[in-house]
Amino acid sequence: MEQKSRKELLDYIVSSGSRAREKIAEAERLLSFVRSRVEGNPRLKELLGRLTESLWIPDPPLPGSAEEIGKRLEEYEKHLDTLLEKLKALSLAVEVLERVLPEVDKLKERLERWAQVMRDVSPPLHLELSKFLARLNRVLQGLPSLEVEKGAEVLKSLLESGEQLEAKARAEYNKSVGLLMNEVISVRELLGKALSVSYPHDRFELEEGMKKLSEVERLLQELKKTPAPFSPPQVHAELARIRALASQRLSEAVKPSEAAVLEAYSKLAAGGEHRLYLLHELVESVSRRSGATLEETLAMLYELSKKGLIKPLVKVS
Repeated sequence: MEQKSRKELLDYIVSSGSRAREKIAEAERLLSFVRSRVEGNPRLKELLGRLTESLWIPDPPLPGSAEEIGKRLEEYEKHLDTLLEKLKALSLAVEVLERVLPEVDKLKERLERWAQVMRDVSPPLHLELSKFLARLNRVLQGLPSLEVEKGAEVLKSLLESGEQLEAKARAEYNKSVGLLMNEVISVRELLGKALSVSYPHDRFELEEGMKKLSEVERLLQELKKTPAPFSPPQVHAELARIRALASQRLSEAVKPSEAAVLEAYSKLAAGGEHRLYLLHELVESVSRRSGATLEETLAMLYELSKKGLIKPLVKVS
C-alpha cells in the first residue's frame, strides 16, 4: 500500500470499509443461494456438499494503527474479490447442474430403452448408443472429482449430444417400420390379385396368408405407435413368404411373363409412387422392373388390365 496522508488514509479506510461491507453482503447472498440449492437437492448435495461446507466468509481485520488497518483492509478486499468470483462461478454452475442433471437422468433412461429397441433394427446404431451410455455413466460417476464448472460444462455438452443421438435412433427406427409397412401394402395388393384369379379349392392357403398379413400389419402399427424391440429380418422373411405364395398362385393363373409384369406394376403402385404417368413412362418403368421388353410390357399391361388384375387409369388430353 502506497504511503498516504492522514486524510487520504482516513478516506481510504472509509471507502474500503464500505466496499468490503457490500462485498460481504454479496458473498453472503451467493453463499446462501448455493447452500440452499445444494442442501435441497440430494444429487447436488452428494456432489457439492463438502465444497459448500468448506466455503466461509472471513471476518474483517481487527483495528490497529491507521496504516496497519489500511493494509489489512486492502488485503481483505482482495480476498473478498477472489471469494466473490469463486461464488459467482459456483452459483452459475449450480444453476446449470440443477437444471441439467434431471434432464440427463431422463435422457439416460430413454437412451437405454432405445439401445434395446435398436439391437436388431440397426446393430451399428445399437453399438453407438451403448458406447455413448458407457461414456455418460463414466462422467456421472466421476462428477465428484471434477471441478464444478467443468462438470456442468461436460454434462451440458453430453445432454446436447445425447438428444441428437436419440433423434437419430428415432428416425432410423421409423424408417425401418415405414419400409415394412410399405411392403405390407405391396404384398396385400399382390395377395388380393392372387385371390381374385384363384379357384375355390386354392383359396384356403391364400386366405391364411391374408390373416397372417393382417397380424403383421397390426404389429407394425403398434410398433409405430410405441417403439419396442423387434426383428426386421424376421418380419421381412414372413412378408417374403406370403409374397412368394401369392406370386406362385398368380403364376398358375397367368403366364410367367405376365406374373413378372404384374409384380413389377404392384411394387410400383405400392411404393409410394402414386402419380400421373405418361404412357411411355409407365411402360418403361415396369419394363425395367420386370425385365420384359417394351413391346411385351405394353401387351401384358393390356391383358392384365383386361383381366381386372391392375387398374391403370388413363386420362386422354
